Amino acid sequence: MSSPPPITRRQFGLGVTGLPLLLVSGCLGSLTGDGDHEHEHDDPPWEWGGLYELEAGTYAYTYDEGLDPDMRLAFVPADEGGEHGLFHAGEAATELFEAGADAVATDGDTLQPSAETLYRVDFESSGKTTMTLRVESERYYGLFTAHVPDEFEAELRSETGDEMLANVTEVHSSHSHGDDHTHSNDDHSNSDDDHNHSDGGHDHDH
Repeated sequence: MSSPPPITRRQFGLGVTGLPLLLVSGCLGSLTGDGDHEHEHDDPPWEWGGLYELEAGTYAYTYDEGLDPDMRLAFVPADEGGEHGLFHAGEAATELFEAGADAVATDGDTLQPSAETLYRVDFESSGKTTMTLRVESERYYGLFTAHVPDEFEAELRSETGDEMLANVTEVHSSHSHGDDHTHSNDDHSNSDDDHNHSDGGHDHDH
């Protein structure tokens, strides 16, 4: 009887505590030999991806000024949460990035989740640029961007002002010059009061 394929391990960072935790990763198919992929993309055209669990409503997505004005983003629905959901949403985002941006998003615009639209952000000449993300139903959604949101001090906030944290994130070193890694956060929203005690939903290169 052949031995099962090795289990892939990845290091996760807990958003609230900041304590590292090693968890077993990979599809069930990887454990049984039926699957043919793991939960991390091989040098995708996007630099950062995050999976959010959002209720129906609107969310303010705000960027500050950054060093690189060439920002593209995909906002796609996901069928499930966790690494599996992020992986498959990332595949849809990869197709969009490879096809090129076909819509421009500017300050004040409203964006809706779509597996068919890649946005190019036209930043304000100075100060902040805020777009509204509108979702019609509660589910998981993926945000994938050409640069790490930290470079622009980006924030995603609900209608009540709570900052929304990604449940799982993925960063790639070919763009960010750091180690590829996937992070998982315990919580997906924080109030302003406890914002200083979390990683703010952003990824940091280690």
